[in-house]
Amino acid sequence: MALMDIPNATSSRPSDTPSHPSHNDQEVSAKRPHESGDPGDGVEHPPSPKRPRSLDPPSSTPSPPKRKSKKVESLPEPSDTYIQLRFQLCRFKGVYRIARLPLSFTFAHLYRYLLFLFGRSGMHLHQFEVHSHVELYSDTYRPGEIKAHRTFRFPPEPDRNEDPRAWQAWSMLERKGMEDPVLRVGTGQRYDFDNEMMKGKGLPPLDMDSPFDRLWAQVQVPYRRDEEVTLGGIWNADREQNISGGVCCNSNLAIKFEYDLGDSWGVDITVDRDKEGHYRWRTDAPRNWPELIIAKGAPPLEDARNYSKDIDGKRKLVSNLLFMQDSF
Repeated sequence: MALMDIPNATSSRPSDTPSHPSHNDQEVSAKRPHESGDPGDGVEHPPSPKRPRSLDPPSSTPSPPKRKSKKVESLPEPSDTYIQLRFQLCRFKGVYRIARLPLSFTFAHLYRYLLFLFGRSGMHLHQFEVHSHVELYSDTYRPGEIKAHRTFRFPPEPDRNEDPRAWQAWSMLERKGMEDPVLRVGTGQRYDFDNEMMKGKGLPPLDMDSPFDRLWAQVQVPYRRDEEVTLGGIWNADREQNISGGVCCNSNLAIKFEYDLGDSWGVDITVDRDKEGHYRWRTDAPRNWPELIIAKGAPPLEDARNYSKDIDGKRKLVSNLLFMQDSF
C-alpha cells in the first residue's frame, strides 16, 4: 500500500485536504475556520456551594487508592504515520466525522476524542470492541455502519465424518464465533463472566482433551485497558503485525464504540480511503494531534427526555471549533 505524504504543517492545519470517494457529490465538508475563537461563553458563573463535612466516623478499612488516569493529561507520543478513519453515528445516516489520527493514539485518547467529536460529557459507561472480517452496509443504505463480522480466532468448519465430536463442538459455538469481538477494551479490570458462571454452577475446570473445552478456550475474548492499546496495534502498516496477525487486511478491521450502555449510543469506526485508495498518511515530521477532515450533522442532546422534538441530526450545523487544533 502506497503511503501519501501530508504537507508539512507550519500552521495548525495543513491546507490541502483530499476529498472522499464514498460521499455524494452534493455533500460538502464543513468549512475550516480562518480565525480562532474563544470557546468560552463569556458568562461569569457563581461558585458552587461547598459540600458539608461528613459527621460519620472514619472507616477502619481504608479505601483503595484510585488509579490515576493519564488519558486527559497530554497527547500521545508523536508519530509520523496517520490513519484516516470514519466515525459513523449508528442509526443516524447523515451524522459522521472523518479524521486522521496518529497511530500512537491510545484508546484512552480515542475515547476523549469521540466525546469531543460528538459533544458528549463522559458521564456514562462506555466500551470498545474490535471486530475482524467486517462487512459494511451499502453507501446508499447505512453508510459507514457495520453489517456483519466474525472473529478470526474461530476455526473453519471441520469435516463431520472425520471428527464428529469436533464438528459438534464447532456447531455449538458457531454463533459465539459470529457475534463475539476479537478484543474488548475498557477502563478497569475485566470481570470474567464465563469462568465465574462455571464456578458458580460447580463445573470442573476446562479439559483440554475435550474438543468443546479446547475450542471454548480458543474463542475467549481478551480484555485490555484503554491506555495499553494503540491504533497501531489494530491497524498496523505491516499487515502481519495488525491485531489479526495478517489473517484480515486492515480494511476488514473495525472498532465499535458504545456510550451510555442503557441508551446504547454507538459509533462505528472504520478505515476511510481517499480517491486514490489511500488511508495511511506520512508526515514530514512526527506529530501527535488529530486532524478533522469532514464533520456532518450532530447527535441528539445527551440525556434529553424527549427526542421527538429534536430536529433531524443531519440538518444540524457543525461548530468550527471542531476543526481547531487547540480545541481538543
